[in-house]
Amino acid sequence: MIPEARLLRYFLAVAEEASFTRAAERLHIAQPALSAQIARLESRLGVRLLFRTTRVVRLTDAGRAVQERGPAALAALDDVWDAARRAGRGELGRLRLVYSASTGYGTVPQLVEAVRLSYPDIQVGAEVLSTPGIAQAVLDGRADAGVARTPEPVPGVRLRQVRQERRGVLVSADHPLVTPAGTEGTDLAAVAGFPVLVHAREANPGHYDGLLELFGQAGVRPRFVERPVAFDPTQRLLRDGEAIALVGEAVAEDQAEWLRWIPLTGTPPLRVELVLPEGALTPVAARFEEVAIALARREGWLPG
Repeated sequence: MIPEARLLRYFLAVAEEASFTRAAERLHIAQPALSAQIARLESRLGVRLLFRTTRVVRLTDAGRAVQERGPAALAALDDVWDAARRAGRGELGRLRLVYSASTGYGTVPQLVEAVRLSYPDIQVGAEVLSTPGIAQAVLDGRADAGVARTPEPVPGVRLRQVRQERRGVLVSADHPLVTPAGTEGTDLAAVAGFPVLVHAREANPGHYDGLLELFGQAGVRPRFVERPVAFDPTQRLLRDGEAIALVGEAVAEDQAEWLRWIPLTGTPPLRVELVLPEGALTPVAARFEEVAIALARREGWLPG
């Protein structure tokens, strides 16, 4: 059997002090008990570590070998236990994060960066999923946490709002909606005159149905055009003026020069939610929620 670390600590104290008496005082144990523990260590190893008389304590070759390597071994073991404690507190580990494409423009990158700055030993693995897929991944335990825009409530999942975004219209720079008045804002009646680019309903039923309800309340009927691909970095349909898109303000933070974001008046803000298990969180997920809420308060993402 490999002797426990406690016996190694006792031996190193005796070796450093060259005295059972002084080592026992340093360790705050009785000298006979210390002598018994060193004898136990030697028995476990099957070698003699010390020559001892009533006046002298001297290391054997085996004892010197242990003394030379022991401190590094204890330091490595301390590092193991420290890592375990930090992982248990959520300060170290891997966060499996899933998010919707629409939150990947401004919100998720800032959240990931905030985690990196607060807890550099947390590694974040992020994956884009549909909004229903985010809740399912959290439910199945395939993800520790998610970030989604206007997700629908799902049993077993807890939603916590982390951001409110003004709604707006993303158009090409030369689009008819881009006028001196239009740069200050437009409304759903004006938007309904153009094809509106949306994801398929199954990608985010709550958002899709919410858009239909908004247009219905405004007394107009939209012309939806489903995106041909889940993610198009060229934004071809917008660039060529074939459609416009209803997006949150965060999208405008990192867009090409040939695109314009126009505020949409008379509509409620978009909700961006953390998607979390209803029960106990993994330690890294608990840290993520903590960092996310702190960031939201700092950046003024939430009202009040």
